[in-house]
Amino acid sequence: MIAVTAVAGLTMVAGCKKDDVQEQREDVAEARQEAAQETAEARQAEGKELAAAQQDANEEIGSARQEANEDVAEARQDANEKIAGANQEVRDEEKELAEAQANRNEDLNEDLAQGGSGMAGATAAATTINGRVLSKSGDTLTVVDTSNRELKIKTNDKTAVMDNGSRAVKLDDIKEGSQVRASYVMDGKDMVARDVTLVAPVKKLEQ
Repeated sequence: MIAVTAVAGLTMVAGCKKDDVQEQREDVAEARQEAAQETAEARQAEGKELAAAQQDANEEIGSARQEANEDVAEARQDANEKIAGANQEVRDEEKELAEAQANRNEDLNEDLAQGGSGMAGATAAATTINGRVLSKSGDTLTVVDTSNRELKIKTNDKTAVMDNGSRAVKLDDIKEGSQVRASYVMDGKDMVARDVTLVAPVKKLEQ
């Protein structure tokens, strides 16, 4: 009877130990499951943060590119406007030169009609001088030529007035002391300029 009781006791002890091991195994399994779940949640949160950070970075890059494109477009527009303005100035100067040349051709045709019999006569009637403007009164220039002669050259609305680069200028741009080249024809006793070219800027007159 005692032996049976002892065996039963040992059996109960073994059963209790077995229950403890099983319980520990279940605790470990539960801890592992919780750890795996926490790891998954952490990775999911990290993924969301990385995605948000990437989106923010993409938006910043997109904004920077847009601003750069706008700056480039604005710079191109400014450059095109400057180029257009320069081209317009060139066209205006070409137009003025064409008008001056047309006026000169018209004068030549008139001289041919008045003078005679051909181009030789018209050319012979024209005289070119180089000199310095001594004074200016209205539409008349008093010029001292290279022979120290004083010549009164009259101008009219058909006189082509140009600078040394063949660009049209105004008679008012020719000042006393300017170096000029003038081509004129005789109209009775008057010397009437076909063209006046401003060769050099004003120099101080000698005292």
